[in-house]
Amino acid sequence: MSETLISLNPDLAKLEAAGLRLRIIEGKSATHLIVDGIYAVNSNRQVVTGSLYSPLETDQNRKTRNPVAGHQCWWIGAEAPCDPAGVVMSEFMSNKDPEDKGDGIRTLVGYSMKWKQNGVMVSYPDYFEKIRSYIAPIWAAAAEIDPTCTPYSNKPVPAVVETQARVFHYPDMATTRAGIGAATAKLLVQRVAIIGVGGTGSYILDLLAKIPIGGIHLFDGGVFQLHNAFRAPGAPRKEELTDPKKVDWFASIYGRMHKGITAHPYNVTDANVAELTGFDFVFVAVDKASARKAILPALIALGVPFIDVGMDMELNKSNSLMGMFRYTVGLPDFNEHVAQVVSFDDGPDNEIYRNIQVADMNMKDAAMAVMKWKKLQGFYADSKKEHHGLYNVESGSLVKEDFR
Repeated sequence: MSETLISLNPDLAKLEAAGLRLRIIEGKSATHLIVDGIYAVNSNRQVVTGSLYSPLETDQNRKTRNPVAGHQCWWIGAEAPCDPAGVVMSEFMSNKDPEDKGDGIRTLVGYSMKWKQNGVMVSYPDYFEKIRSYIAPIWAAAAEIDPTCTPYSNKPVPAVVETQARVFHYPDMATTRAGIGAATAKLLVQRVAIIGVGGTGSYILDLLAKIPIGGIHLFDGGVFQLHNAFRAPGAPRKEELTDPKKVDWFASIYGRMHKGITAHPYNVTDANVAELTGFDFVFVAVDKASARKAILPALIALGVPFIDVGMDMELNKSNSLMGMFRYTVGLPDFNEHVAQVVSFDDGPDNEIYRNIQVADMNMKDAAMAVMKWKKLQGFYADSKKEHHGLYNVESGSLVKEDFR
């Protein structure tokens, strides 16, 4: 793997040829570059070694993105590097606190040092120049005490490349670029189910497919029809509207990105709800309350956490839509409120009743549900810790309740 990755990238190859000790981690949550064996001075004026850390941004073919978008580097070691007098080198220190970068990587302090060209600050042209620029002042301090020390070997040192099992067909550079690998790692659950991939459920899938969940299972017995095209993500061609199963349609689209999409072309009922045993989380996005009546009590009995979503809209006399959507959390240790706020009645069965759904409301309901799940996982901070949210489109209000 190291030969392949290094041969693809002249800047990494130059670092390797210079004798620097590279570790490249293509992790589950982000991609990282670590350079070990960097000589530095500690507070006791001793020459020690530590490591430089940088996010490694590549394209879909594992080629480094140049110029380099991020100019920062971080230090991994027992102490922050010092000058020859044993005083911490703080002139380009940007963060004095340790950070979790995800994939088992923790840094001690962060640095910010921009590249100058003709006196103007610009992006680093490549990782070769970036890494060498950060090594120089740290190593220079150590060389004043021990002139023989050098992080550069007199011959190439083969890079060590660790490629962890990933659920995406190409690397997640959004997480790498943002530096939120530790937060994203909190979302590394094994199996999530979406029951119903119509309006709201399809947008839930759109969001979950961009998260490194091990497996996303889709349950729906319906077919993707013309009306679905107008309230689901994406834009199908006319020739594609041949009434495929919804789960197959969406699995074929999101399977281009995520390896773990599994289609179950049938509805969840009393007869098969036990298939959800052992799932880490379930999103319920069905449009019939009677279907919920079979699913939610069973999930509670199975001890499977879930979020149920629902929408109720109608056309008023001014031909304006009014209504609301909700998201309701059910947890193994907190679920008594579910029966209070979720309707299990399908409503009037007549020609006046219409199940009105609109793409932007579907999308907003899905986003609120997924954001709430991310809060439960610790990805987002959560001060309210609500178990039920209700959005009114007419007033624009969002009411949250925790029921504790």
